[in-house]
Amino acid sequence: MITSKKQIMTVDEIYSSIGQGISNAIEESNWTNAKLDIEVVGNGVVGYTGDYRVDNTTVNLSVRKIPRDIRNWLKELHSITTEGGKNKWNRAIFRLEPDGKFSIEFIWDQQLHDQVEELN
Repeated sequence: MITSKKQIMTVDEIYSSIGQGISNAIEESNWTNAKLDIEVVGNGVVGYTGDYRVDNTTVNLSVRKIPRDIRNWLKELHSITTEGGKNKWNRAIFRLEPDGKFSIEFIWDQQLHDQVEELN
């Protein structure tokens, strides 16, 4: 019997993969910053939208060009960062600059939580 063990990524590997996925999805070379708005609800259901700036214009990020694996990366990130009931979040904003610098803001949105609970 062959068993495959799920390979766990580190938080740094997840951040790097998300950043690379966003960067690869941007078609213009002269972008100045990008943002991915993330929602994690229920049993790890992940949704995301994004945009980036070129000159003084905001352009929608084609999330279809981001690897589908991003959903797994975000679920893993959520699992790691909320382990043991700490750092509760259901929204995040991942900001990326062309040089690879990034920041991530974790947010608890009670209204989103209540909407999901109401639907369940």
